[in-house]
Order: sequence, then C-alpha cells, then structure tokens
Amino acid sequence: MARAFPSRSSWCMVMVLAAVGAAEARYGLRAAESTERVSRDLVAKQLFSELTAMLGHDARRERLTRIETLMRPSYTGLPKNKHGGIDQAVSRYALHRYFVMHRGWHIRGLAPDGEKWNASSSTAMLKSKMPTFILELLEESVGRRHIGLGELAVLAATVEDLVHGDTIELLRMAYGTHGLSVHEPLASIEQEQLVIKTYLLYFLLPWTQEAQDNATEIVEFFPEAPAAYPGWDDTVLWVEDLKESIKYQNRGEHNPFEHRDEYFRHFASMAHLAETIIDKIGMFQDIECRMIKNLLLDLEERNDGRVLLTKFWGPYMKDEHYYFTETPAFLKNLGALDDADPLRPSVIVPNIIYARSNCLATSSSFHSVCCVDQCNVLMETLERNVAHGVARPGLIAELVAALPSDTVAAPRNLSGSLRRKLDMIAARHSGHVPLHGRMFALWMHHAFPNECPFPHASGTEAPMTHDEWSERFGDSLATDEEMQRYMVLDNSTTDVAKPQEVHEDVIMWSEEEELVTQLDMEELSSLGQEGYQGTPALLSLLRLVAMATAGFATIGVFWESIRSSISLVCPRLGIEKSPCSLPRWFSEAGRAGAAKSHFV
Repeated sequence: MARAFPSRSSWCMVMVLAAVGAAEARYGLRAAESTERVSRDLVAKQLFSELTAMLGHDARRERLTRIETLMRPSYTGLPKNKHGGIDQAVSRYALHRYFVMHRGWHIRGLAPDGEKWNASSSTAMLKSKMPTFILELLEESVGRRHIGLGELAVLAATVEDLVHGDTIELLRMAYGTHGLSVHEPLASIEQEQLVIKTYLLYFLLPWTQEAQDNATEIVEFFPEAPAAYPGWDDTVLWVEDLKESIKYQNRGEHNPFEHRDEYFRHFASMAHLAETIIDKIGMFQDIECRMIKNLLLDLEERNDGRVLLTKFWGPYMKDEHYYFTETPAFLKNLGALDDADPLRPSVIVPNIIYARSNCLATSSSFHSVCCVDQCNVLMETLERNVAHGVARPGLIAELVAALPSDTVAAPRNLSGSLRRKLDMIAARHSGHVPLHGRMFALWMHHAFPNECPFPHASGTEAPMTHDEWSERFGDSLATDEEMQRYMVLDNSTTDVAKPQEVHEDVIMWSEEEELVTQLDMEELSSLGQEGYQGTPALLSLLRLVAMATAGFATIGVFWESIRSSISLVCPRLGIEKSPCSLPRWFSEAGRAGAAKSHFV
C-alpha cells in the first residue's frame, strides 16, 4: 500500500521540531509534566519525531515496523474510506484494541468509557484528552483521508511515549525518595534494589506515593507489601528475571571492563528497565486474570457467562478468598451486573474480568494496566479472514463455527438463535453485518459468553476504579449485612425462579445499534452484490476455456491414433509420398495435440 506523507512544508516543520525536541525525546516523553497536564509543544515534537522515523532505518523505524506487524491483521478488516484510509473514530478504536490486546493498557482518551467512538473531545491538554490531540496533529500533517497502517503505528508509538513518560516520572520519584541523583551512577547493589522496589511500590500500590518524602516509612513498609498486594513477591522475582534478560540482549553494548552487576547503576539503564516493565507487565499480570476467570467459571451454573450474585460473594462468605466483594451498585457502574431478573441478579464474567476495578497503576491520569481482552484475539481472527469491515451473515457463521476459545470447542454447529440474530443484524444493513458495531459485539458475547464482554450503549457513566467510586459514593465493597440480605432473597426465590437449563437465546439482546464509524451500507451492499454476480460469470468462462482446450486435445490425440493405425496397415515403401501417407500438416497437428493432452 502506498503511504501518504506530508507536504514539503509540513516536513520542514517536522525536521525543525524533531531537531528541537531531540534532547527531550531521548527517553520518550520523560520531560512531560508529572501532573494531569502536559505540554502541547512537547507532544507535537514527539509526534513529528515519530513521523520522521517513518522515513529512516534506525531503531525507531524498526520499532514502528514491529507495531505495524502487530496491527496489520486487525487493520485489514477495519472500515475504510474511498481513499483507503481510516477516520479518527476508527483510529481510536484500533489503537484501543491494540493496547488492550498487546499491552494490557487502558488508555484514557482511547477507551470509549461511556462515550461514542466518534465523540468529539475537548482539546484541553489533560493527558486523558491527549490521544484526540495527537490524532488531530496527525490529520493536519498527512491529511484526513490518508491515515493508513504506517500512520496508525506512529500514533501508537506516540501514545507509548506518553506512557513511558509517566513511568519514568515514577522512577525519578523513587530516586528522589532516597536522595539519589539521576545524574550519578548508583553506588551499590543495595541502592539499585532499593530504587527498584520503591518504583514497584509506587506503581503497584499508588497510595504509597503519599509517603514519597519519608524514606524510612517506605523502607519499613517493604515487609508489609505482600499483605497489601498478594502478587508482590512474584512480581519482584519477575523483575529480576527481566533484568537478566535485558543484560543478555544488550551484552554487545556492555563495557567488558565493567562488572555485569553494575549494569543498572546508571539511570539510562534503569529507565530502560522501567519502560520494559510497563510494556510487559500486562502480559505477566494476565496470568492472575486467567486465575480469576477460572474461579468465576467454577461458580458458573450454566455456560452463559453469568454467575449469580450470591454465588459471586460465596467464597468471601466462606473465608476462601477475598476477590469478589463488590457492591451491586459498583458492579452496575462497571457494566458487570445483569439485573434483568431483579430477584436473582448475576455478574457478567468477562465484564468483571476486564473491569477497571481489576487494573493496576490506577494513579495515572492517562493509563492503567488491565486484564488482556481475549475477545480481541477472536475478532482479529475474523478480521484476518474477512479482510473487510462488513461480511455476509453466512460467511461469519461459517468462520465463527470453526473458531475455538478457552471455553468454546470448535468446530461446532451454531444454534438457530445465533443464526437468526446474525440475519437480524444483516437486515438492518442491506444484507451485510458490520464487524465493528454494537450489535455484532453483542452477538459475539452470545457466541463466546465467557470471553467477549456485554457491550453497553454509549451515554452511560464511565466505569470507575475502587478509589474513584469511594471518593464519590462511599465504599465499593459490600457489607456482610448486604450480602446476607441477598442470600435470604435468593433462597426464597430459588424454587420458582431457577430454570433447569438456560440456553444462549435467553441472554439479554438489544437491537440498539451503534457503529464505530458511519458506513454507506447501501454502497457496500451493491459492491458485494456485484462481486457475487461476477463470480459465476468468471467460473462459466473458465469452464468454457477448459472444455475448448480438452476438445482440441482430444481431436489431436484422435488424429495421432489414426496416423499410427495407418502406419501399421500400410508400412512405408521407402518413397516420400505413398498411398497411405497423411498430409504433413495433419501429422504435425497430431504431434502438437498429443503434447497438449498432458496439459489437460
């Protein structure tokens, strides 16, 4: 695909800004302000620096190539304009899916959080509004019609730089807590371990940042960290393994006269470690997410992606573990409560797993680390096979029937209910099913209830973290009295309300549609019909050619047989022309026909 680049004047601005911002960009956006606001000029410099890298062959260009490779499967199936580019809403959607799937990052300003994908955002330079500003800058540089895969990779790299800037600020805070300078190498392995543990403390338990000016209090809290965060010891061991991996990868750059134990004494090396931690901790923490999912599946009575609220609280009431204690109101805010039956409400399994209540690093106003959305893996497989923003319901049914997940075996026969729902979606869109709309997301929840979340309509309140909820409404955890009240209610309605068997067709369904971008479905439908009409004509033409070729070859073989028979009946008399000889052109045609018969 040809990549559209900015005009010459735009590139002049790119080069000037990139040169001015080279020093700040050395460690990504490390010069970014640590508050909720960030400099417009700084982000512009970083974006144009990444645009410049598109033309180069250095390490940054290799980084963009890696991002393009990861984004290409889903990009092929995104809705595109007539110029082959994507608009701002689709860009937000694609970037959100990329970070959730490959980093486990929830980026404010990319995630919908109760808004529409194409909702206009203020250009106030809050970090949560920064993705919109980056998109606008890119559109000014390359043109609104020409945002392709390369430009999308530039956007992803720029957002990554913003996240790296946040994590470097935490590292600087850890240095400052213990009175250490970022301009001087650390003096000992003890100081190195002190900085790393303090950084992890600020990252995993953000409320400890309140004691950043009290080094003694921070150090005394280290033994209590496993009680506050059960995965503390495993994370510390994982970071130690990560350090050894980084040393090995960079062994060619290591000074042979220095000890390997001193590699992370310098701030640049420590900054690289912090960036690697934030890049990979999402995949590491996903192990715990899958463990939580298994705990929920053990409580699931039916394979419908739902756990009764009383069973959800059961392990806590039995003192088995303390994972599931949220109030119904907080679960409702997270979009994880199915209260279609108010007497026996249920918790939606994928919605609670992917909820912000399970995220780490929630102190940042820009990003947090959440569970990896397994539904995106399924969607990427569909997009790779369809390679278009829309598809016929029959094709989707065929692909999904052959698509396995952690809890759904394949191949399988899709239920009549699932097929009817696909037809309902197609009936609203000229016979096609848009892959990037609310109704299809809801259909995927029906097809994969334990992997794909129930999509909620825009206009709802943005999901909150535990801390955000507590600040506005009080405790997000249910009391024992509230749990007991629901237990009594559930026991009194069990006999009359509990069905023996529940199938997919009774899960909540809504015909409220909301597309990521406005597609001209009629035009897409006509294009699809032309494609279907052209296919039989092409097949007929190919059949005609094949039949003609076979006919000519058969005639050739037939004449070659006649010539051979005549030769046996009338042996050559030693003269050039005998009564039994055939004309030369018949003989040549026979040999040629015999040769062509091998092709047929």
